[in-house]
Amino acid sequence: MTTTHSAWRLVAGRELTVRIRSKVFWVSSAIMLVFVLAGALALNLLSGRDTTYHVAVTSALGAEMITSAGAALAHPPDASSSTGTGTVTPVLVADQAAAEKLVRDGGADAALVAAETGAGGWTFISSGQPDATLSSVVASAAQMRGLASNAQKLGVPLAEVLDGTSVELHILSDDTQKRPVQFGLTFAFGVLFFMSCQLFGTTTASSVVEEKESRVIEVLLSALPTRSVLLGKVLANAALGVAQMVVFAAVALGTVSAVGDLPYLGEIARSSGWFLLYYVIGFLTMCFLFGGLGALASRTQDLQSATAPLQLIITATYMISIVANGAVITVASFVPIASTVTMPSRIFAGDVRWWEVAISLTTSVAFAIASVWIADRAYRSSVLKTGARLSLLTSLRAPVAGMASR
Repeated sequence: MTTTHSAWRLVAGRELTVRIRSKVFWVSSAIMLVFVLAGALALNLLSGRDTTYHVAVTSALGAEMITSAGAALAHPPDASSSTGTGTVTPVLVADQAAAEKLVRDGGADAALVAAETGAGGWTFISSGQPDATLSSVVASAAQMRGLASNAQKLGVPLAEVLDGTSVELHILSDDTQKRPVQFGLTFAFGVLFFMSCQLFGTTTASSVVEEKESRVIEVLLSALPTRSVLLGKVLANAALGVAQMVVFAAVALGTVSAVGDLPYLGEIARSSGWFLLYYVIGFLTMCFLFGGLGALASRTQDLQSATAPLQLIITATYMISIVANGAVITVASFVPIASTVTMPSRIFAGDVRWWEVAISLTTSVAFAIASVWIADRAYRSSVLKTGARLSLLTSLRAPVAGMASR
């Protein structure tokens, strides 16, 4: 008789060989990798990268003001300012009519011309609702230019004129800037977890049903302990899933690092590390449950109904990654499986305490241990039974005896 230690390794080796040779595995991995690359690039593009503005002007003074506005935008006094960063380039034209035409044609984002009132003011022209960042820095540059000119006329130092007018920006939380990145991360975590469970979890359950339906399992159990068969199947598929996720994480982080200028890169890397930890726990749990509940079905046609509760769990986790926020995502971060995507997201946002992470991990591990017991019990009591599909409750109550008890 093969020893238990060597038995599960034998089964795992066989499962790995079958999966690695499968075209479905490589095609699905390639598709997921494309999604990961696309997501990393999209996150980089949508996370506040520098923007270039072109402003039409009709005089050298206007060009000087736009240059000043560009300098203020490129080097904001507070790096956490919500106005963003970028460059502003003046485009010198003959007159206001030419400036308006350039704006209408899309050659410039806006235009700055001297006001017709004769009071020395300026008119900011845009084709529609003006860009808030651009209009803000241009207005600030115009005000500073006017203050400096008036102070010089009055013979008063500009510093005295500006005394008491400065407002220091103190941001308690940069959630407004972080929120789009947090949403993108949570969604990415949810998609990866969902697809991994669908690919490897469903594969584990299908393998169990196929062996049961073809009676191959009877041959296997005549030589191998039942628990070793389940353990080998689960660990092989889980190992492939975890290895795949490590590769995806490395590719994603490498992509955003290569493209550059992605804010919160350090926080993203730390959050991804936590996701890998939660992923290992949650994914291993789901693989065991898929293997155990897969044994409840006697035919491939019954597999979907047998694993319906698991499909509901991973679908709910995926939906939470899309729509959850506020109190919902806080509560979900303590719920096993759902915490796989929500707690790393909260860690990125920075609104989680160490004891919350400890409670969440403890709950996830406890649920994983209970799931392994349920999967083992369901598998051992059902894998040799044929006929109508067994319910999970019936399999847990059924005695484990004979060949399936080893």
